[in-house]
Amino acid sequence: MGTGVIMGKNITEDGLLAIDKIEHTETLEAALAAFKVFVSMYGFNSVAICQLVNPMLIDLESPPIFITDWPDKWKEHWWSNDYMQHDPIILFLLKSRKPFSWATAYQYASKFGKKILEDSRDYSFNDGIAFPITTGIGPMGCVSIGADEVPFDPQVLAMIEIVSINCYMHIVKLNGNEHEYTMAKLSKRENEIMHYVAEGKTNWEISKILGLNEYTIKDYLKNVACKLNTVNRAHAVSTAIRNGLIIA
Repeated sequence: MGTGVIMGKNITEDGLLAIDKIEHTETLEAALAAFKVFVSMYGFNSVAICQLVNPMLIDLESPPIFITDWPDKWKEHWWSNDYMQHDPIILFLLKSRKPFSWATAYQYASKFGKKILEDSRDYSFNDGIAFPITTGIGPMGCVSIGADEVPFDPQVLAMIEIVSINCYMHIVKLNGNEHEYTMAKLSKRENEIMHYVAEGKTNWEISKILGLNEYTIKDYLKNVACKLNTVNRAHAVSTAIRNGLIIA
């Protein structure tokens, strides 16, 4: 998977097509299904998308987002045993701001936390990747996707993260929790750089293409992050696409 091309298609093209399909869905279930179609192309077989909210503070009239394609028996088991407060993936999300594997969360889990992940294997949850999502507005979010074997191609995971953030933000919007705010405009150079970032190119690669110093590219990306109120590279790309600042 080192080339970033699977089944004869480019991961960037797959990802941007998935973003477009997700953006045109009108229900939470349809958004989840469109996202599942995309990640299944890369070997993932389960999806959970949620907002991380203290259970003691949940407003039952406006509950936080929690949608998944988990088997009904596992969902019932997970909720009835109060796993939300002890699930090692959720607990590790509170410590990490970068994607991580379920296996990593297992290494740092308590004895009870390890039992949760071990129990989940009875429902074919062998491994997966969790993407922490901090939008700067509202509670922290998470997209967690399971697979028999996680693909560790950096280009694949980078685009899956971008699509995950886009899907999460669209679901927040559909759920009526999106906050209105004024979107800043990008300069011509910032727009150009963000297009290359969306294609999965590194700062070094972009600097060579544009004939600029790599540190200059970093400075441009810092400015973009400030303008868009984003917290990382994938969040910036997803926000720029969602707001029509770069073309998907």
